[in-house]
Amino acid sequence: MQIPAIHVGCGGFSMQRLSLLSREKLFKPVACVDINVSKAKKTVDSSEIELIKNLKENVYSSITEAKKNHDAKVCFIFVSSKEHSKLIIESLKLGMHTYCVKSIACNQKEFEEIIKIHKSKPDLLLLQGYNNQWNEAAQKMRDLIQNKKDGIGKMLGGECICWGRQNLKNNPPVEDVTIEGMFFYSLACHQLSQLVAAKGLPEYVTSYVHKRVDEDLDYSDVFGTTGGQCIFEYSDGTPFSYTGTRAAHGNIFDFASRWSGQWIIHGEKGDIRRQGGRISLYKNGSMVSDLYLKDLDQNLIEDERIQFNEFYLAITKGKNRDWLQQSSLDTWVLMEACNQSARKNKKISIKLLKEKLFDN
Repeated sequence: MQIPAIHVGCGGFSMQRLSLLSREKLFKPVACVDINVSKAKKTVDSSEIELIKNLKENVYSSITEAKKNHDAKVCFIFVSSKEHSKLIIESLKLGMHTYCVKSIACNQKEFEEIIKIHKSKPDLLLLQGYNNQWNEAAQKMRDLIQNKKDGIGKMLGGECICWGRQNLKNNPPVEDVTIEGMFFYSLACHQLSQLVAAKGLPEYVTSYVHKRVDEDLDYSDVFGTTGGQCIFEYSDGTPFSYTGTRAAHGNIFDFASRWSGQWIIHGEKGDIRRQGGRISLYKNGSMVSDLYLKDLDQNLIEDERIQFNEFYLAITKGKNRDWLQQSSLDTWVLMEACNQSARKNKKISIKLLKEKLFDN
């Protein structure tokens, strides 16, 4: 059963996702939304996919207008981060399951407004899209962490490193370099969403952000946009550390292992070392498995395909629905906790922050 969907955004990244949705046939795009309707019509008309070409006359300037003309059940949002919260709220108010690429909010106020509307529409699924937790390597790592029999048992501690040099030079400057806290909101989330999916939310965080200026990459002295470090504590006292940068002086890892993270995780029954798609498991003094698995797809298309499929199954069959939604929203909470700790220069209770965000 195909689910009729409204697709928001007709830029290059968004059109790749629209093409994927059209090919997979789980969702049926029935309308597009873009602030530049005339340009968007030309874009969809230039597609080689017949279904997308046929959307030329179904391009609108708002989700409300599109919904008025089409009986859509789902809304996909792929536009600039600063537009996300109001578009999510508009979609939820119109009664549609909503999938939005990260980050769904750029500050606490936006997130609280989203949660307030979503709590009034509990039957609707709200998902913040994260590519990195769906490939074979990420899922295998999650399984080894969670599997008490064949995995590492109780986690004792670990670390993740993200090392990348990302040139965001653009005119006008993109949100990732102009909005405070965007390193955690839009980059560290890719690595740490994998941690949340596997272990849930930590109890506390102590966090710091890097102060890095690089005119060649378009980084000025905007708080929390280039890199950061933090240490998490789980309720049982288990620590986990993270260090990441998007403004390194060079790229020492390839694409997948750069953005998926370099991981070391220690457990009572074994240790994990992950480098991109390579996952090594050690037990009792020996390497017991050394797997080379699919990591991030170069254009993230395969990762998105898996995530769209999970979204579809959660809507139609309820498969992993609560975990899927909560882990994606909890990742935003974790990222905000990192930013708060760095701003206040103090240890933050993630539990108390979550209660505040969800109880308003």
